[in-house]
Amino acid sequence: MNKRLPKGTKTAVKRYLKTRFPKEQSNAIMRNTSSIYTAFVREASAPCFLNFLREKYYGGLSVFAFYEAMGQNVDNNVLQDILWCMLLDGGDINKKRPIRMRVSGTRLQKIAYSFIGRYAAFVDKKVNNGKWKNVWKIKVNPYHYKNGFSTPLMNCPVAAFAKRHGYEHLMPLFCGSDFKVAEKYGMRLIRTHTEAQGATDCDFWYLFGDETAE
Repeated sequence: MNKRLPKGTKTAVKRYLKTRFPKEQSNAIMRNTSSIYTAFVREASAPCFLNFLREKYYGGLSVFAFYEAMGQNVDNNVLQDILWCMLLDGGDINKKRPIRMRVSGTRLQKIAYSFIGRYAAFVDKKVNNGKWKNVWKIKVNPYHYKNGFSTPLMNCPVAAFAKRHGYEHLMPLFCGSDFKVAEKYGMRLIRTHTEAQGATDCDFWYLFGDETAE
């Protein structure tokens, strides 16, 4: 169980508090954020072993914890910056690091899909037999796209947690952050729906460079 605030969230929250509040008040908000985060993790923990998306799930809980520690009174732009920092593990969203290698139609694409497919089957088995909770399930290129990577996610634990705690209104920020993170690496994210909007999965289709949507 991860009881420490994720690096990215901690970095962004400290940076924000330092510019808005006296040191003593900032420290109190930080302690409260950590305490709420620990309670959230205990309430809805995620498996550790081979759960590759675990840190992103806990990152989502950490942003909810900060929102709660602020008395649910924090500007969406602030939450957006914290989300980006969390998703990049403390990195700067504005420093571009484009992926320049060719992926579509290559052996690398086939190997990646094969690996993800094996992992998806492993996760499905764990979830279906009740051993794993609060994890995403993965589809592998269900529409047989030629270019990029298509890996829709199902069973979104962040959206489920938000619904239980009344944070649904924050989900557009979470889902929208994926587009900006994709841009940082020179990719385009094509998405038509999310679970937070009531769909059965969250559409993830990444295209590289000037690739066409086919």
